[in-house]
Amino acid sequence: MTETSEPTPTAAPDKLTRKQLGQLRRQYMTIVYGTVKQCGHKAAFSKDHDPKNNCVSCWSAYLATSVDLEFIHTVLTTKGVAELTKIKGKKFVRMFHGFLSSQLLPALAAETDKAVAAQIVGGTFGNGTAGNEVQATSIAE
Repeated sequence: MTETSEPTPTAAPDKLTRKQLGQLRRQYMTIVYGTVKQCGHKAAFSKDHDPKNNCVSCWSAYLATSVDLEFIHTVLTTKGVAELTKIKGKKFVRMFHGFLSSQLLPALAAETDKAVAAQIVGGTFGNGTAGNEVQATSIAE
C-alpha cells in the first residue's frame, strides 16, 4: 500500500505589521477604476451601477460598455418606455435616449445605407438641450 501525503498548510504569521496589512489591503481589496478618455472622470460604473454624475461622456462610455442592449430593446418593444422607466429610472431612460439618437441610430443608418436617417424627437447628447419627453419612434423604411 502506498500512502498519499497531503501538503502541510503553511503557518500564518503570528501578527501582521501595519505595512504588511496595508500591502494586503492594496492587493486584495482596493478597486482601481479607469478613466473616461473624453472627460477624464473616473469610470466608477459597472454592469450593476450607473454613473453617479450627469456627464454625457461618462454615460456614453457606460452605455457602450456595460449595458445589456438586448434586454433594453426587448423591454422597449414589448412593454414600452414607461416600463423601462420603472425598471431603470428616469435618468437612465433620458441618457439612453440621447445615446441612441446620437450614436446608435447614425451607425444603423450608415449600415443600412438609406437616404433617410432615423430620428428621435428630443435628446440630451447631440444638440446640448435636455429633452424632458421621451418618445419612441420607429425607423423609417
